Amino acid sequence: MSEKLSPQTRGPKNDDEIIQDAMHEIPYGIYVISSKDGESNPNAMIADWVMQVSFSPRLVAVSFESDSTNLHNIRTNRSMTINLLDEDSMDLARSFLQPTNASKIQGRSESNSNIRHDKLANIAYHLSDNGCAILDDALMWLELEADQFFEIGDHVLVVSKVIKGDINGSGEPLTSVLTGWSYSG
Repeated sequence: MSEKLSPQTRGPKNDDEIIQDAMHEIPYGIYVISSKDGESNPNAMIADWVMQVSFSPRLVAVSFESDSTNLHNIRTNRSMTINLLDEDSMDLARSFLQPTNASKIQGRSESNSNIRHDKLANIAYHLSDNGCAILDDALMWLELEADQFFEIGDHVLVVSKVIKGDINGSGEPLTSVLTGWSYSG
């Protein structure tokens, strides 16, 4: 292992840390993914590992942590929506950062780990035909039907067919470059 100086810290870094720093530079869009539970209650989360993977048929892939509430819902109902946020939506994006199940947060006290967050409680949205949330302030949205699930490392890649979609407004998309957030490495 060679020791190199990081441009950010000018301190010594090992090869893995250097690779992690490099991967943090990959820009991603900031999306809100919505699903519905078995009782048709919508849920939502922030995501950035989203991409189109086919023109015909139109397919989109989203990567989920294997213990994600949304992944569980999507496996059960095969339904989701993707909402792309615009560059002025930082506060809206922050609303979706907390996990639905508070027990996922390391260091949470036992009494606080039973909390379930309704991240859509104070958000303007309407339901798509598949029962998932379309945010009124999203730049664009897609309604999807999950088709394939791939276990990939510590995540699950869900490939879905695009059923519907529309553009809600104009502007530039919110990206990891603008937020300074990083979910990579």
